[in-house]
Amino acid sequence: MHDPLVVAFDIPRPWPKRDRMYDSIDPERPNRVAPRWRFKHHHDCSQCDEVERAEHAGKRHFPWWKPSSWTPSWTIAGRGFYWPSMITIWHREPGGHDSGEICKHYRRTQQPDGTWKSKYLNGWKFHIHHWRIQVSPLQDLRRWLLTRCAWCGGKSRRGDYVNFSHGWDTPPGKWWQGAPGRFHHDCSSIETAHGSCVCETPGTLRHRNYGECSTCGKFRAYATKPVTIEAHRLLQAIPAGQRDPEIFKRVEALWAAHREREEATDG
Repeated sequence: MHDPLVVAFDIPRPWPKRDRMYDSIDPERPNRVAPRWRFKHHHDCSQCDEVERAEHAGKRHFPWWKPSSWTPSWTIAGRGFYWPSMITIWHREPGGHDSGEICKHYRRTQQPDGTWKSKYLNGWKFHIHHWRIQVSPLQDLRRWLLTRCAWCGGKSRRGDYVNFSHGWDTPPGKWWQGAPGRFHHDCSSIETAHGSCVCETPGTLRHRNYGECSTCGKFRAYATKPVTIEAHRLLQAIPAGQRDPEIFKRVEALWAAHREREEATDG
C-alpha cells in the first residue's frame, strides 16, 4: 500500500489512560492468561544491523535507554494502563513518494564475499523540513468543538467519537473548520450499507463479481459474504441521516455469531 508518511518520533503523554483490555483478570474471559506486572517488552531488532542482531539472538535483551524497548501498555497489580501519544512527529516523503523511497531507511552494501549487509539509518528522522507534527490533545479539542459526523451531523463526544473516515485520501480540512468526511463508528457502517448492493440476484457487475450493480446502481464489494449482505439490509432500514442503536446492536450480534461459527469451524 502506498503511504508517504511514517512515524519518526512519538512522545507519550506523562499520565496513563486506564485500559481494561490489559487487565490480568477479566470476568468475561476467565481463561485469559496475562501478567500481573508488565512494564517493558524485549528489545525489537527491526532497527539493528546484522552484527547487532547476531549479538542479540537468543538473549533476553533489554537496552533500557532505547524508547523502542518500552511498551506503551502496562499492567500494574493486574490493572491495565496505556500511555497514549501526546505528540507524534511524522516524516512525509517528498513529492508524495512512498516512505523510504527518497529518504532511505536502510543502506545495503555488498561485501567482498558477494553477500549483502544492511544497516538501518536514522538520518531521515531528522529531516525537519519533511516533518508533520500531530498534537493529539489539540486534535481532540478540534474534534470536540468543530468536527461533525458526515452522516448524522452529530458532535464528537467521549465514548462516541467522530473519528472514522472512508479512505486514506480523506482531506484533513482547515483546522478552524473541523475535519470533513468523518463519522461515528455506527454512522460509518450505516453510510457504507446505504451505498452497498444487497440484491438477492445482483444485475451485471462492472468487474465480473464486484463493482456497480446494474439493477440497483449501488456497489457490491469483492467477495461479499452473505453475513455482510444481511447486516447491510438491517442497516439500510435506518433512514438517511439517522442512527438506531437497537438495530446496530443486532448487527453487532450478527457479526459476533458469525465469528463464533468461523472459530468453531477452524477449531
